[in-house]
Amino acid sequence: MTRIFLRRNGALAGVVFASFSLALLACASGDTPKPATESTEMSAGAPGVTALPADSTVPSTMFEMRVVDEDRQWRIVGKPTMAALDFAAYFANPIRLAGKDEKPENYKGKMSGVKLTDYPFPMLDSIQEHEPSAVNGRMPVAWEPLSKLLYTQTGSDSLAQVIGAVEAVKWDEPEVFRAFQTVTRLWGVPMSDGSVEWWAEVMPAQWTGRTAFYGKLKLASRGETAEVLNFYLTAEMNAEDAQNWARTLSSYWYPTLNTDLEPHSAGAPWEAKADCRPFAVMRGNPMGKPMWIAFDVPAFRLSDEALRAQQVADSLAAAGEVVPVNRVLDTTSDARLQTLASLEGSCPANAETAKFRSALENTLAKLPKEQNAWATAGASPAETFLWFRRNANYLLADKITGQDSLHNPLPRLLELKHYLDSIGVQLLVVPVPVKEEIYAERLVAGTPADLCVNPAGREFTREMLAAGLDVLDIYPALMAAKAGDEPPHFSYQRYDTHWSLPGMLAAMEQLAARVTQYSWYGDAGAKPGSLNMQETTTLREGDLVAHLPDAEKAKYPADTLPAMKIFKGAEPYKGGKNAPILLMGDSFTGVFESVDQKSGGPGSLLAYATGLDVQVLTSWGGGPGVYHRMMKMKKDMQSKRLVVYMMTARDFWQSPMEWDALR
Repeated sequence: MTRIFLRRNGALAGVVFASFSLALLACASGDTPKPATESTEMSAGAPGVTALPADSTVPSTMFEMRVVDEDRQWRIVGKPTMAALDFAAYFANPIRLAGKDEKPENYKGKMSGVKLTDYPFPMLDSIQEHEPSAVNGRMPVAWEPLSKLLYTQTGSDSLAQVIGAVEAVKWDEPEVFRAFQTVTRLWGVPMSDGSVEWWAEVMPAQWTGRTAFYGKLKLASRGETAEVLNFYLTAEMNAEDAQNWARTLSSYWYPTLNTDLEPHSAGAPWEAKADCRPFAVMRGNPMGKPMWIAFDVPAFRLSDEALRAQQVADSLAAAGEVVPVNRVLDTTSDARLQTLASLEGSCPANAETAKFRSALENTLAKLPKEQNAWATAGASPAETFLWFRRNANYLLADKITGQDSLHNPLPRLLELKHYLDSIGVQLLVVPVPVKEEIYAERLVAGTPADLCVNPAGREFTREMLAAGLDVLDIYPALMAAKAGDEPPHFSYQRYDTHWSLPGMLAAMEQLAARVTQYSWYGDAGAKPGSLNMQETTTLREGDLVAHLPDAEKAKYPADTLPAMKIFKGAEPYKGGKNAPILLMGDSFTGVFESVDQKSGGPGSLLAYATGLDVQVLTSWGGGPGVYHRMMKMKKDMQSKRLVVYMMTARDFWQSPMEWDALR
């Protein structure tokens, strides 16, 4: 049972797009996305091209913002297009802007008195102080998500490169990490020849003392750009699409903005404001103070009558769907004791780990304190990696159980085990090593590829086992998986904090084998072979790219990643409330499962391998918060035999989401 997944060579079976907009575009044009340059010629009258009319007029207001209080906003989007929702999320978002109004300590204001015309932006033409007439009546868009979409569909990242260059201008102070200005609004103006001209609103940071200005980019996009822009601006989502949009957005922002979606029934009243009935509520906590934004589309609101009907239906479904099972805990300790024995002396603190630690500390000391990601070059461009500051800090941790009561995970995990034991449910903790731990030789040059660089983290795993917790140690499997690396594909994503398919498969093989060893497995109703697997690919922009210096961001376009997708019959797999296994945790349970190509993450792969249904509970804001959500699932827990608690190991050390008591 240990070799449940097969690694296959050969062609991958197609592309499954991760967002509503991509699916629409794929339907609109039968052409496979292909590389294109900005000079590609394609006229507006060519087959398959639907350019916006040069004289089209559309509403210039994308959303209405209402302030509930200093920590809560309500953003109302009248027409739920991807463009409108993205703009409502990106424009003047306090979660994204937190802390950026403060003047950087090393800012000197060398050119604060210089006129804009005397310090030109070479990538802008027709710079002016007032909104240009060329954009009158046109819808503004947020440039980051649009540029990702254009890259996906056309293969060109020229727009991102030009705007990135605008935001990277440092006014003769390159040592200041924070952006001196950002492009807050972008307009695409279709021309009669089928091309698109771009106009930007540039907003200087408050601490510069400058005011907004406008300019036309020295870039005219051709080819499929007009078609992509048209769909982005006009194609509407349904309620399910919008919730997927919110889930994906939260997953990308969570590493440094600590975003998550609050538990909320789409269309129901928001507890913070009764007359607001959003489809999603995002919570962010980038600076130690939580903030909330409710996204509301009038068409998705539910009336009181509809809510009552839904509540009745949900109540009936809950009552009739969850079938309690007679559970008997597997109290054998062989696997735990074997793992405990394997850890003794396996990761000593010695001269080599001290050398690694010193080099990593020096690297972090040289970074601007606001820079959360950085790059190291490999032997080839395909081997360049991006790294995350919080992951690095975890590798420099002291004794994890020596933290204060709000940051020490061990008492909370033992409390969770005690509760689950009391209701007859097994607990299996699965810490996911950070990329920097697995690829230490790429992080710090000269580090042996087999060196265990995290004595404190490995010691905490030993302490959990010694305290009686059942822990699946996937570190050795992930270290071994490196032998199969084929650049640009690795066990972890090059530009992202998460694993990719090879690493996930290595972990899932071990997890599936462990599940089948439990004494109750034979009585759990396993149906091996009831699901089927298909190979596919998914396009993902690394979540670390946004945290690089502005001038570097355009160097790291989205990666096309191999993926698996699990089906039950003809439908993508999704575990139900009667699942005997609950897989809960942070984004490592959700990537490839509820975002990206979907139904191909740890939950689906575990169900495929074991023949047991798996329900997934994901907290994008961090693993320490998910067990509180589990406590609200008392009805669902009647069907559970096993809770797999999977989360990144970095949250064991100084987690921004505190480890507080069960409630």
